[in-house]
Amino acid sequence: MDRDDFLAVYGQALECYKRQEYDRAWQLVKDFQEQTGMKFLLGGLLQAYILRAQKKYVSEIALLTSLVHDFADSEDRKRLADVWSLLGAAHRMLGESEAAMAAFVQSAELEPDTIKKLTETSNAIFSANAIENLPAARMQELYGLYRHYLQDMQGKVFPAPDWQHAKIRVGYLSADLRDHAVGQFVKPFFTGFDRAAFEVFVYQLNAESDFVTEDLRHAPVHWRMMAGQDFAAIAQAVRADEIDILVELGGHTADNALPVFAYRAAKVQICGIGYFNSTGISECDGFLSDAYCAPAEHSPYFTERLLQLPHTHFCYQPYKKFPELVPPPCRQNKYITFGSFNNFAKVNDGMLCLWRELLQQVPNSRLLLKHQLLGTDEGRDYTLSRLRKLQLPIERIELRSYSADYLREYGDMDIALDTSPYPGGLTTCEALYMGVPVVTLTGNRHGARFGKSFLCNLGLGELVAESPEQYVNIARTLAGDEELLTALRQTLRQMMLASPLMDSQTYMQDVENLYRQIMLKRE
Repeated sequence: MDRDDFLAVYGQALECYKRQEYDRAWQLVKDFQEQTGMKFLLGGLLQAYILRAQKKYVSEIALLTSLVHDFADSEDRKRLADVWSLLGAAHRMLGESEAAMAAFVQSAELEPDTIKKLTETSNAIFSANAIENLPAARMQELYGLYRHYLQDMQGKVFPAPDWQHAKIRVGYLSADLRDHAVGQFVKPFFTGFDRAAFEVFVYQLNAESDFVTEDLRHAPVHWRMMAGQDFAAIAQAVRADEIDILVELGGHTADNALPVFAYRAAKVQICGIGYFNSTGISECDGFLSDAYCAPAEHSPYFTERLLQLPHTHFCYQPYKKFPELVPPPCRQNKYITFGSFNNFAKVNDGMLCLWRELLQQVPNSRLLLKHQLLGTDEGRDYTLSRLRKLQLPIERIELRSYSADYLREYGDMDIALDTSPYPGGLTTCEALYMGVPVVTLTGNRHGARFGKSFLCNLGLGELVAESPEQYVNIARTLAGDEELLTALRQTLRQMMLASPLMDSQTYMQDVENLYRQIMLKRE
C-alpha cells in the first residue's frame, strides 16, 4: 500500500461525499487507515468535511485538533491552513469565539494564497465581534494583519479620478443580493433614490439568483453581473462606470469584496449595512451608521470615520410573508417565556449568566433557544453541558432546531432577549414585527449598539439597557406586565411600519443628504 492506493480510495470517498453518502465516504477512509495503519492529511480533511456536513461540530473539533497535532510538521501548508480554517468555523458554531479567532489567524499565516489569507483574516475579525470585553487594541491588531496581507495583493492603484457628472453616481457592491439578511435592507437604495440627482450601479457578486435577486433587478439601475470575477476585474468595472461613491455591503462577512477598495477605483469608498464594525483598511473612507450606533464620528474600534444618519442606518423592507399575530403565550401558560433565536455563536457565557439571573428572578419562567446547532444530538449535548456548567435550570429551558417556519414560533415567546456584544440584526427586526418586545444590552462599540438603534427608532428606548444589571431589571419588569405584553403584541407591527425603521422615503432622503455632503467635501 502506498500513496497511490490511498488516492484511489480517496477518490471513491470523495464521490460518495459529493452524493451526500456520508457514512459510506467515512467508512472508506476509516477502513483504509485501519487496514494499512497509514494516515494522510487529505483523508482527515475529508472526514472533517463529512462531520461538518452532518453538523457534528464537537466531533469535528476533536478530529481537526488531532490533525493539527499529527501533521504539525507537514510541508503541505495549504492543507494545514484548511484544517485551521475548518477548526475556526467549528469553534465559531459552538460560540467559542476566542478559539475561532485564533484558529483563523493561524490559517491565514499558513495559507500560501494571498486572497485566501485575506478571507481567513476576515473570518478572524468577524469572530472577534462576539468576544466579551475585547480591547480595541486587539481589534486594531487584526486590522493591521488584514492590511499587511492586502499589501501583498498584486494590482495597480488607479490615479485620482477627475470626472464630473450631472448626477452623482453611486455603486453598490455585494454578494448577498438574494434571500439573505442583506437582501431585506437594500431595496430602498435601488428603488427609492432621487433619479433626477443620482444614478445607481449595482455589482452583483453572488452567482446564484433567487426571487429577491430578480425583484431587485427590476429596479431602475445599471446592473452588472460580476460573479466569478477577480477583484481587479471588479475594480476595472467600477472605474469604467466612473463611480463617485462606491458602497461595499459585505464588510468582513463571507464572500466580501473589500479588496476591491485597494484599487481606489471610485472617488469615495464606504462600507455598511451587511457588517457592523470597521473594515480596518485605509482605503475605506467611511462607515454607514446612525446617531444611536455612533454617538461620535470616531471610535477606537474603527479606522474609518463613522457616517451618522440622523435616524437609522437600516431600512427594513422584508421579503418574507409573516404569519398572523397571536396573543402572548403567558396569557394561557400563566408563566413567562423568554427566548432567543439569535445565532448561537453570539451567545457567550456572559449572556448565559444574565439569562440565569433573569430566570432566578422571574419565578416559573422559561427560556426558549432556537438554532441549527440544537438540531443534532451532539449540538444539544454540548449546549446542555455548557448550560449545566453555568448552573442554568435545564428543566426550564427548551432547545429547538432551525426550521423553515420559525417565524410562527415567535408565538411561543413573550419576550426576546438580545445578545451582547454581538446583537441581533434581522433577527431583532423579525421578532419586533411578530409583536415580540426585545430587551437589548448596549455595548461599547458600534456593532454592539444595533439593538439600541432599532428600539430607539421604534420609540421603545425603555427596553435598552446600559448595564447588565439594568438588562435583567428591564426584562424582569416587562415580564410582570401581562397587559403591556398583550398591547405590544397587537401594536408592534404597526409601530414598526410607522417608524423610521421602515420609512423608505425619509431614509433615502437622509442617505442622499449624506451622499451630497460627502461629495461636497471631495470638491
